[in-house]
Amino acid sequence: MHCSNCGTKIEETTKFCQSCGKQVGAQGSSVAVEYYAISPKRLVLFSILTFGIYEIYWFYKNWQAVKKFEGQKISPFWRAIFAVFFCYGLFKKVSESAKSHNYRNLYSSGWLATAYIFLLLVGNGLSTVDSYEIGFNLIWFIVVVSTFIPLLPVQKAINFNNEKVKGSSELKRDFSGGEVTLIVIGVLWFLLVLWGTFLP
Repeated sequence: MHCSNCGTKIEETTKFCQSCGKQVGAQGSSVAVEYYAISPKRLVLFSILTFGIYEIYWFYKNWQAVKKFEGQKISPFWRAIFAVFFCYGLFKKVSESAKSHNYRNLYSSGWLATAYIFLLLVGNGLSTVDSYEIGFNLIWFIVVVSTFIPLLPVQKAINFNNEKVKGSSELKRDFSGGEVTLIVIGVLWFLLVLWGTFLP
């Protein structure tokens, strides 16, 4: 594991970096992890426009931050692809980081993970049903695009945590190349899905 402040290699059981004195959280995880910062409104917008594809990118960026700051040997890509298996772990890490900075609006990682997995599974299950009923298709559409809801409390905790770590509340405003690509692909897919669902 490496110190998130100076990059010095430190022991898993140590509580403070021997080089810079930075505090290290419980179980060897740094309390200074800087997660992926984005406003909740942008998260909602991107998730809906990309039909949930952006959420994979969101998980990827946050696991990438964990790997960088905690020095873990993990694959952010596969943890993002299989978010149903790893979402709880990420939610818990964010909660613990925010809590270490006295965040008061704490959430239940278990309940949020359950809600996220439930929405994904129900949405995927409904998508396998062939139906030309507008009502059924509307319910399916609402379930599929609402998977961002369990991510909102996590993102608020992330933004609070990052503000304490960085000493600044400034959020990202510009678009990265990866975001632009995902949005373009997602919007095209979103339109195709709408066309195929409501105009059979």
